[in-house]
Parts: sequence; C-alpha cells; structure tokens
Amino acid sequence: MKKLLLLFSLSILGLTANAQMDSTIYGISADNNNMGLYLSKINPTTGVVTTISSNVVNFTLGGLGRTIDPNHHIFYYTPDSMLLSFKLNTGELIGSKPVINYLSSAFNGITYDCRDSSLYGIAVDVSGQEVRLAKLNPNTGLVTPVSNSSVASSFRVLTGTALDPIHGVFYFETVNNPANHLIGISMISGSIVSDVAIGIGTTDRFGPLVYNCGDSILYGLAGNLTDGRKLGKINPASGEVTIISQNIIVYSILNEPATIDPVQELYYFEGVDYKFNGVSINTGEIVTQPLINPSPHSYFSAFFYNHTCYYDNPQFIGEKSSDPVIRLFPDPASDFLNIISSLPLSQADIIDVTGKLVSSMKCKEMKNVRIDLTNVDAGLYVIFLHYDNSFKALRFIKVAGPSL
Repeated sequence: MKKLLLLFSLSILGLTANAQMDSTIYGISADNNNMGLYLSKINPTTGVVTTISSNVVNFTLGGLGRTIDPNHHIFYYTPDSMLLSFKLNTGELIGSKPVINYLSSAFNGITYDCRDSSLYGIAVDVSGQEVRLAKLNPNTGLVTPVSNSSVASSFRVLTGTALDPIHGVFYFETVNNPANHLIGISMISGSIVSDVAIGIGTTDRFGPLVYNCGDSILYGLAGNLTDGRKLGKINPASGEVTIISQNIIVYSILNEPATIDPVQELYYFEGVDYKFNGVSINTGEIVTQPLINPSPHSYFSAFFYNHTCYYDNPQFIGEKSSDPVIRLFPDPASDFLNIISSLPLSQADIIDVTGKLVSSMKCKEMKNVRIDLTNVDAGLYVIFLHYDNSFKALRFIKVAGPSL
C-alpha cells in the first residue's frame, strides 16, 4: 500500500509537466503608502522580491485569497470584493471583475482546482453565520453555490482554506458555534464530509492551512501569541494534531498566508519581523529565514508556490491515453458499487480522505465487479482500480441509505 501511495504522489508530480510550472513563489507587493499593487516573485533563499508588473495596479492590499491557474498562466487575487487576474510572465493585469456574491457579502479563500478548471472558495453572508462552498466565474465575477445550504455558522479567515484535489474536499476552520472545528466539504455535492474538533487548546490556533500534494497531508502552525507556535499536521478524519517542531518557531505571523514547496518539502510563512521563513515539514525546524528585501519599506503578501497538485484535465491520477474506459454506478452509492471496465481488473482498493485503506478486493481479472460497501462509512472516497501492471483512480461518494 505504501508503494501505491508513493506512485499516487509521483503521478501527481509527473503529470504537472504539461502545466505552466516554474517552481516560483509569486505574490503581491506594495509600498508602505499602499498606493498600488504589483505582481512579484520572491527568492526564498535570499528574500529578494522582484517586481514582475511593469505598471502599478491601482488597488489596495487585502486578504481574501489568492491562487494560480497553471494551465492558463494566471495569478488570481481577491484583495476585497474584486477579482484581479495577472499574467504570470508579464505581471500584466488582464482582468478586474467585481465579485458578485449571491449572499451579498464576502467570498474568501479562493483556490483553483485543475480537475474542472474552476475557482472555489467560501461564500459568507453579511451576518457571517451562513457559510457555503461556492464557485467563482473569473470571466463574470459571478459566485454560485455548490452547497445547497449552510455548512457552518462561522469561518476563520486568518487560518485560510485548503483544497485536496485528489479526494475532492475543500477544508476550512470555524471560529465559534462550535469553535476550532475543521470542516471538509465535498466539491462534488457541496455537503459536509468531515466535521471534527481540532486537537489543540481553546486559546490556540491551527493554520494557515496548506495541503501538500507530496504526501496528501494538511499542515499548519499550532499554538498562540503567548506560548508560541510550532509546525504540525492534522488528521482531517479525527482532528488529531501531530506537532512536528521540537522548538517554537514563531509567535506571530504577518498577514497569515502560507504555502508549501512539495519538492524541497518546506512550509513558508512571513513573520512580523519581515522574515520569510521556510520550515521543514519533516523536522519542523526553520531551514531558511532571510529578511524580505525591500521590506520593511514595502509589503509582500498573498504569496503562492506554483506547484500545488496540478494534473491535466480530464485525466485522473495514474491514467494514460491507453487506460480502460471505466464506469462506476450508482454514485452516490450506499450498500454496493458496480464497476464496468473495458479491460480486466485485478484489484480494487478504496482510500478515504486521510489516505487510509478502508477496503481491498481481488477482482480475478473481471470486467464487471460489484463491491460491498455496507462496512464503509459515509463520505468521499478514491477507488484505485488495478489492471495490467497499472491503475486508475476515480472518486465516488458513499451515503447512508439505499443506493440511488
């Protein structure tokens, strides 16, 4: 199974070659007078910030979200109620759209999903008590709901959001009612697939949330301003937080963004001392900590590493042009799942949102397979279908009650 998960991760990295990857950390810079913005990039080793935009963009800094579309080479930024679109190679502002939220309020945590080339995020109403997963159309600025109803009564902006493109789950944290809960929302149905209390103290915070495609784990900084914060990882199924750092690495973060370089295995964040911290996700210790240059005379924020689990649409992980045609039904499923394949299958493995193997079945080179799901909990899963020394990964939803 470990070999399978390794292949799973390597497949993600291998399929990214066709997208616009350049292993660069992009972000938004502005001077202290906040007279305008530039698309920029930072050298994480030296801290040197290089401006890409040749002309200033007349907007002020904000913190509602940023993401990268590698297929179209676009950096998206939502400082407030506007969606700004920059070309990565020139820094040119190619789009500026008002965000039209159907809840007449904020759209937070914008994240690009290569599975369907869509921008996802959290829509919150004016009261802040109705929270839904939603999509944002970059061409019109229109926000449309994915969730049919509210999935939480609060949303913690400062810990951000994280998208698991493998299992199709969007994660965020709550502030209250209840406090410090990690919520996982299916990007297919918009419904809750996990809702767990985060295993930290009542005065602690866990975040900013960052999903790492190298090991399919959610990382964040755990702790508070008084006692300090350490790098940790969280199990989205149980809420259990595992502390990685042996020592305190920071007390306070500037502007709260974070990103991960999955190749170097470093978690990056900016401290209030304007240092750009790179923390090993293996040891939890700071590996690099340069002063951001030209800060403190300017800001550098909303940074994002251009290598976050991208793979080409419409192929699934591990899929090749010669892969079999496979149909899963019913989906959603309850007591059983039927599989019809154009090629004989040797094995079927079902994995949950944490990467845990929950079911495995030998298929005996059959093209028609029926899998018993009566002992599988409701939720979103990935099924690995093995054939001819290869495999294909597909998603499905298990629900309670009779299969549709």
